[in-house]
Amino acid sequence: MQTEKEIEIIEGCRKGDQACQKMLYDTYGPLIKGICMRYTGDLEEAEDLFHDIFIFLLTHFEQFNNITSLGGWLRQITIHKAIDYLRRRHLWDAIPMSQFEVNPAVETTHEYDGIPMEVLMGFINQLPKKPRTVFNLFVIDGIHQNEIARMLEITQNNVSTIIARAKEKLRKKIEDYLKHEEY
Repeated sequence: MQTEKEIEIIEGCRKGDQACQKMLYDTYGPLIKGICMRYTGDLEEAEDLFHDIFIFLLTHFEQFNNITSLGGWLRQITIHKAIDYLRRRHLWDAIPMSQFEVNPAVETTHEYDGIPMEVLMGFINQLPKKPRTVFNLFVIDGIHQNEIARMLEITQNNVSTIIARAKEKLRKKIEDYLKHEEY
């Protein structure tokens, strides 16, 4: 169910009302920018992507169906556009997965309480584009592995391997961080 503010934004954006477009920007811009940053890992790229997405949203607002929440619709479009952006710029294939080593015997389900969220997000942003993208889709955005495979046009086994490798890389970064924090 939409709030009054969301209804005003939806109806106004469908009519091209600039005040409602500004409300959309002010209300949902941080969400969209955050997703862009998570997928690109670079502020300049994230701003380019955000600009492209916002223009797309404003010119395709009639596609919003009122069945889902406005925030959910914006999030879904932003994720898909971020994946398209990485593909168009050939950034998806730029990092060979052989760069990562994974030890399947290592437990990667630890909880790391007490580490600031900014530090954890920084570690995620340090991952190369391919593992960062898959990790974001699976862990942060909660998308199922089969859907990720479909979106990225890779096998589900490849998705599982990429997730495991990303978790292993993050586990090592977290362990190093915790060792240095103890001193």
